[in-house]
Amino acid sequence: MLHDRGSDRSLESLAHSVLWPGFTGTRAPDWLLRARDAGTPGALLFAHNIDPDDAGQVSRLVGELDGTRGSLVGADEEGGLVTRLHARDGSPSPGHAALGRHDVAADTEIVAEQIGAELARHGIAIDLAPVADVNNNPANPVIGSRSFGADPELVARHTAAYVRGLQRAGTAACAKHFPGHGDTTTDSHLAVSRMDVSADELEEIHLAPFRAAIEAGVRSVLTAHIIVPVLGPEPATVNPRALSMLRGMGFDGLIISDAVEMEAIASTLGIGPGTVAALAAGVDLVCLGNQGADPRTPENPHPDEFAYRTVHTAVVDAIRSGSLRAERLEEAAERIAALRTWVAAHRTSGGADGSPGTSETAAPGAPPVAPNLPTATAARVAAHACDVRGDVRLRADAPVTVIDARVLRNRAAGREADLVGRALAARRAISHHRFDAAGTAELLRADPPGEVVLVVDQPHLAAAERHALTDVLAWHPDTVVVRLGWPGDLGVDLPRLVTTHGSSAVSASAVADLLLG
Repeated sequence: MLHDRGSDRSLESLAHSVLWPGFTGTRAPDWLLRARDAGTPGALLFAHNIDPDDAGQVSRLVGELDGTRGSLVGADEEGGLVTRLHARDGSPSPGHAALGRHDVAADTEIVAEQIGAELARHGIAIDLAPVADVNNNPANPVIGSRSFGADPELVARHTAAYVRGLQRAGTAACAKHFPGHGDTTTDSHLAVSRMDVSADELEEIHLAPFRAAIEAGVRSVLTAHIIVPVLGPEPATVNPRALSMLRGMGFDGLIISDAVEMEAIASTLGIGPGTVAALAAGVDLVCLGNQGADPRTPENPHPDEFAYRTVHTAVVDAIRSGSLRAERLEEAAERIAALRTWVAAHRTSGGADGSPGTSETAAPGAPPVAPNLPTATAARVAAHACDVRGDVRLRADAPVTVIDARVLRNRAAGREADLVGRALAARRAISHHRFDAAGTAELLRADPPGEVVLVVDQPHLAAAERHALTDVLAWHPDTVVVRLGWPGDLGVDLPRLVTTHGSSAVSASAVADLLLG
């Protein structure tokens, strides 16, 4: 149970006021409702909190979390690979890399506004987007197609457009992952990441999109659990120098931590001490992310509640001991309250600037754009972002075999659906298989397979995907390869290749258009 110690209630309420938990289930659990009543400002939604078969479930869930004063509910709805509302069926919005490849800032703004409007319809206040990281390291295992690109000017331009679009819909944007997670080779979900850059490189490459976001009026920024040696030896989330630098860039909004149960914090400081260190460094709202996906044990049947109690106790103890100033938390609570006020005001007025929105936002009295269908802008972006090599059209009279050889799993995305196979199967009979060396060899050698489509993610990073690519091309040289991830150097000649710059339902539909004509 959550603590109630009478005279300590205000102190404990202050500790509650800076914590942003995840949870299990599609209803708000009792422990979270008690935390809400004790001062917790909201919660973070993941795919396991969403019932895609119940159209009203998300709005009801947010209503449960609102209580009497309204809450700050957030979600990672980036479009493309990372989506919570559309995790089962794929996002109807193209991801950042597709938007960057298309490179029309006005279209990025429209797509972001549509995402923001959908979140607003559900009552979700904060979108943990855009991704402002410059993915200038092709070996990056966690950012990749979540980034607008490898050029800082392009990323800055689209980061600003995305912020404007989201916030025009009354949804607070959150630029991430400060001070930049693009030039890393380690996923901070799994271990501490480093970005070994000079002070000039940090300023000119990685901070440029965050400056653009600030100039566009971004309401929040999310920190990265990465070490940048020129800023000190600690991960940025717990690094006072890094967060002071962010404030020095003119940002006075809400600083949100990345999830403290990620291994970069949990396996080094621990989630309790890590939370205290983050708050002391200047974080305003500490995210306790996807505990609900963790396996349960008889000893710990409720890991989400246990994690919340752990960090809450750590914060209370730190205030009592004097190692964390109450004034620091009061300052953070004021920023959280200011963001809640901003969301309420701009949703009442219909948009961040009072405008009616873009041409694809429903006019007064008209039905809203269906949230699970791509708009004309989204479809145009996804189609234009596809790079095509050779004639990839499939023969109309040939059977089609689709082989899925993807092995990478992006921890930020969670479960990834087979969107290309679904899009093709919706329009033509196909035979669909997961790649395995022996079985696929037997399949392709047994009978003439007609047309073969091989789906990969990032074979430049995954040895198993490279081997699958080599094997399938050896067995069937005329294979059409569909690459969903970041376009790294493959080191092999592919006569028929489609690179989508990201995975989404709308990009998969664009692939089906290309292959089926």
